Amino acid sequence: MRTRWLATVVLIAVAMASPGAPWIGAERADGQPKEFKVGVALSLSGIFSKDAGLFKEVYDLWADTVNKAGGIKVKGTGYPIRITYYDDESSPQKSAQLIERLATADKVDLILAGFGSSIAFAATAVAEKYKYPYISGAASANPLFERNYKYFFATLNKTFDEVEGAAKVFTLAQPKPTKAAVIGSDHLFGKLAAEGFKKFMGEIGVDLVHFEIFPLDLQDYNSLLLKVKRANPDVLLVGGLFNHALRVMKATKEVDFSPKGLAFSYGPTVPDFLKEFGKDADGVIAASEWLPSFPFKDPIFGSAAQFNDTIQQKFGHPADYVQAAAAGGLVAQQTAIEKLGLQPPLDEKAREALMEQLHKQDVATLYGQVKFGADGAIVQKPPIAVQIQNGKFAMVYPREVGGAQAAKLLYPLAPWRSR
Repeated sequence: MRTRWLATVVLIAVAMASPGAPWIGAERADGQPKEFKVGVALSLSGIFSKDAGLFKEVYDLWADTVNKAGGIKVKGTGYPIRITYYDDESSPQKSAQLIERLATADKVDLILAGFGSSIAFAATAVAEKYKYPYISGAASANPLFERNYKYFFATLNKTFDEVEGAAKVFTLAQPKPTKAAVIGSDHLFGKLAAEGFKKFMGEIGVDLVHFEIFPLDLQDYNSLLLKVKRANPDVLLVGGLFNHALRVMKATKEVDFSPKGLAFSYGPTVPDFLKEFGKDADGVIAASEWLPSFPFKDPIFGSAAQFNDTIQQKFGHPADYVQAAAAGGLVAQQTAIEKLGLQPPLDEKAREALMEQLHKQDVATLYGQVKFGADGAIVQKPPIAVQIQNGKFAMVYPREVGGAQAAKLLYPLAPWRSR
């Protein structure tokens, strides 16, 4: 058993302050400052690794920012953050095993979320068992909120709400599309996103001419897109994550399929999408819930624009909206800890109090207001759609959010041969 666990652990990252940081923390018996021990089971390898890497950037940034400011302040004392990462290899089962290790063997104070709904479905069952709040910035599948869990929280809209904007944006298209194709990857989020797209196409009066759920490990995307091409839709909507968006986009070009509109549930906002496609990505639409132009801020990360600038400076790319969602969850949890005066180590009673406070509070963050409903879902944020225009993301639906005005929708897309 010990050998298996060691094989699973690929990284133990210590996020501590620099030697000159102003520590005022209480000391342990060995003279070292008490700390908040934080654990994460994250997909550092496997199919979700590109997506999950965005979370690691935010978690590291949070620990670095808070530690340099003196730690999490509790009753006048600052406690540093130490993060341990384990690789779940993009496996929900392994994620659940690692969450149990963090709770029972490592006895961490806090557990941060992995990436995605399928990972969360398994991980939260264990977090609930051991009474650890689990706040996800990238888990939105509707069934997650139907289990009467107390310790699961999510800062994204539920999947159907999340993709609504990326579907209803086509009501602004001129001429309005009349035929749509919807495809989705065969995992929890991908399937639900596809079902959501299908639902909203019906609501706006667009006929569905092709619907298909494709295997998670599909190799031949060209054959899939040739089937879609033969159905001759005006618009194509895709449910899935970054890797699926990347492969679908490549295949549309390779089979010379040029829908007038192309929308994804997730993927184009991941920085590597623009790096891969450059100007060819102009006009692509994606679901989103945040932009750095939104007028939100908090005491930890600063304004939405400052958060975006920091991500750009440290990691060489603009902030993705799931990074903002994850950061919003971190702010909410730290705010609750400080308000309750919870000092490490956190026992079960303290974590229960933390859970109750998370259900009660309404916190301003760089991501917007974070207020959770009884089922752990964020009180609904406006479902927005962004479009790549001249290599940047512009909100194109709805007309206005938090004072930010939408740009004009670019439609129809230019055929591949003329891009």
